[in-house]
Amino acid sequence: MGLFKSRLSHPPAPPLFNPTSPQPTTSLLPLPPPLPPPPTLSSAPPIPNDASVVDPNDPLQIAIFYHELNVLEVATYYFSVAAARGHPVGLFMYAMSMRHGWGCGKDEEGAVRLLQKAAETAVMDLNQELDTTQHHHLAPSPTTTPISPTSPLQQQQQQQLAFPSGPLKTIATAELTLAIYELAMSFKQGWGVPKSKTTSTYYMTIAAQLGDVDAQQELGECYLRGDGVKRDKKMAAKWFREAERQGAHMVSMQWIWKEKYDPEPKT
Repeated sequence: MGLFKSRLSHPPAPPLFNPTSPQPTTSLLPLPPPLPPPPTLSSAPPIPNDASVVDPNDPLQIAIFYHELNVLEVATYYFSVAAARGHPVGLFMYAMSMRHGWGCGKDEEGAVRLLQKAAETAVMDLNQELDTTQHHHLAPSPTTTPISPTSPLQQQQQQQLAFPSGPLKTIATAELTLAIYELAMSFKQGWGVPKSKTTSTYYMTIAAQLGDVDAQQELGECYLRGDGVKRDKKMAAKWFREAERQGAHMVSMQWIWKEKYDPEPKT
């Protein structure tokens, strides 16, 4: 399916939770149990003998191998095993499988819960590196805090997140960004949760601040149209500029570089 070569997000239920109601910031979402082995497992193509291609002890690598072969039932089984072990990418891919019904029953509410857990787990991974670099910890995952103007993460909509440098940071930030972007799309499209432009934009802002080009473009459009946020052409230009700096192809968008849309000089 080429899923690992392109961006995910497509289709499609009753509310999972009320994003405006108080939720505990200290409780962690449980890891999902793995799926039972599917009947097709015994007849699936064997994985390569070369451990440098697919590690037979890594369920995530095995899942990706079968996913690329379009053996979705087996792939999703191994994604569920990786998810049960707390791997953020395993959680993310298991969520995508549940959202779209790839090799399992479609469950959009369950998919949102898995995306929440993926984001939460990625934040925990980042905080492990923060411990070793003596940076301040990240705020709790946005998926376990109230989505309201008083949320601790509201401040992150006004400034860039300060992450440490290092290989774990790169991996965990990518995992976190994927999960948060898809949470934004879940609220935008109503996949497993009630549609909410405001909540979608909230998550999209965090993903954009984490450097996701798609989120930056999407957020620029939100500010340009006043979709989920107050219409603000200067803010739209800011996020379009960020996306273009990262290589996004912007058609007929020369206006974003006009001087009147430059940020205010810092005092």
